[in-house]
Amino acid sequence: MNKKTKLIRQIFPAFLVIVVLSLSAVASYSTSYFKTFFLENSEKELMIRAKLLQNQFADILAVDPQNIKDINDQCKNIGDRTGTRVTVILPSGTVIGDSFGETDLMENHLTRPEIMTAFKGKEGISRRYSSTLDKTMLYIALPVIRDGTIIAVVRTSLSVSVIDDKIRSVRNSIFLAMLATILLAAVVSLLVSRHLTRPMEEMKKGAAEFAKGNLNSRMAVPDSEELAELAVTMNHMAESLDEKIKACENRTRELEAVHVSMQEGVIAIDKDQRIITINRAAAKIFGFAAHELKGRYILEAARNVEFQRFIQNALETHDPMEEDILISGDEDLILNIHSSALYDNRNRRMGTLMIVHDITRIRRLEKMHKEFAANVSHELKTPLTSIQGFIETLQEMLLEKNTEEAGKFLNIIEKNVNRMVALINDLLSLSRLERLQGTPVRFERHNLANLIQDAVNSLESAIRAKNITLSIDCPEELTVMVDPILMEQAILNLVDNAVKYSSEDKVIAIGVTKNKAFTDIIVQDNGCGIDQEHLPQIFNRFYRVDRSRSRNQGGTGLGLAIVKHIVQYHHGKIDVRSTRGKGSTFKISIPAV
Repeated sequence: MNKKTKLIRQIFPAFLVIVVLSLSAVASYSTSYFKTFFLENSEKELMIRAKLLQNQFADILAVDPQNIKDINDQCKNIGDRTGTRVTVILPSGTVIGDSFGETDLMENHLTRPEIMTAFKGKEGISRRYSSTLDKTMLYIALPVIRDGTIIAVVRTSLSVSVIDDKIRSVRNSIFLAMLATILLAAVVSLLVSRHLTRPMEEMKKGAAEFAKGNLNSRMAVPDSEELAELAVTMNHMAESLDEKIKACENRTRELEAVHVSMQEGVIAIDKDQRIITINRAAAKIFGFAAHELKGRYILEAARNVEFQRFIQNALETHDPMEEDILISGDEDLILNIHSSALYDNRNRRMGTLMIVHDITRIRRLEKMHKEFAANVSHELKTPLTSIQGFIETLQEMLLEKNTEEAGKFLNIIEKNVNRMVALINDLLSLSRLERLQGTPVRFERHNLANLIQDAVNSLESAIRAKNITLSIDCPEELTVMVDPILMEQAILNLVDNAVKYSSEDKVIAIGVTKNKAFTDIIVQDNGCGIDQEHLPQIFNRFYRVDRSRSRNQGGTGLGLAIVKHIVQYHHGKIDVRSTRGKGSTFKISIPAV
């Protein structure tokens, strides 16, 4: 990049060069003019003197052509008075008079150009070197005519060196004046340049403030009309830009607020599959913060073959697309993705906009509802079939008046009705928990020992019937943030299972421990236990390890599923350890707050 030069460094040298060139031209012209002027004046002066002497020497030579001494004296006298050299030459070329030279020693002058011209009857003018005086001389020669005959030539001359000295003196004066003028012009040019550039520097500072984003500042308005108009225009521009930028910022904030508050994920990608923008909801689905993904490739967020194929298809078409995609991870996600083509302000394709819905819970609920309908149908069918059969039998017995058998069948009917009531209650509890999933959690602080004791009190008759010893080890002051009704039900279900699957005279222990992260509630029994292959599935709905025994015990197959949902609702976890024939240990871990 070429280095930029300040305006003053461009204007000042330009002014100075113009002044120097102008003065140099004037000085050169003046010197030449004065030289020509002096030479012309010298020629005129010499011509006048020559003409005056022309008649004078004509008279002298007319009286006595051989009066050489008188002519020579006249020449020297004129030379002393005027400083002009006067030379008289006869037609033979002999010098008979000269102001500054000895005529006896002077050579023949007949070959001198001006002499030759004068003897032809014309005015002879010549400028040449004189060997006699060792100077460059200006010569004017005129013929001396008497009775129409040229009897001699009178020549006047002046040293050109004298003219050169005068010209040199004039030139030196002009040079000194030019130097003074240049210095004065330099100072004036510098002041003018600064005067011209100072408003521009101020405008530059104002423009720099605009560039920094300080559009509230204003440029000072210079005195010059052109710069004043420019400053006013730029101030109007800054004001207009400020208004437009504020409007854009407000619009951007509004769009950002909508973008952020949307529950659906929004992703815009360019043609190279780089993320142009992504909102918080979409970034959360992929386990990132929104600012971490901007500018990165979309496949860095989700490495999935189906997702990649969907993006490629969406970029290749201009039509909207929709598809459900499974994203595998610690927890599988099912995403419903809508895509539409993204265009710039010139209606050119720049990428694709995708709206992402996390429908994992919806699909899971749909699956659960299907399984629920099948399981409920199966579970309700058994007691209803039994009730129907026994009612028909009772009707026959009433006709035969067999009251003893009728009472037995009525007990069976009551047992199945109670089982159906319990099943319906558990189904209602499970349905309530499913509705609570995904809703804001509002827990209260409660004493855990009291919750455990209330759950145990609800099972007192069943515990006493089997003569089971139940121990509780929980600090009296320990509190937890829970939904008390749900947590009591979870504890009750675990203790109820422990009682149901324990033999008479067994021991059930309930213990509570606390660490920095969790509060653990442990229910341990010495019952029949569970085989290892069944442990991963015991929290599924309607799953029973021993179906016949479970039905005899009055179980619905939903107790542990309800416990699991309650624990998940509290953002906790549940674990189980069990050995067949030795008993089971269930542990609920609730986050410590």
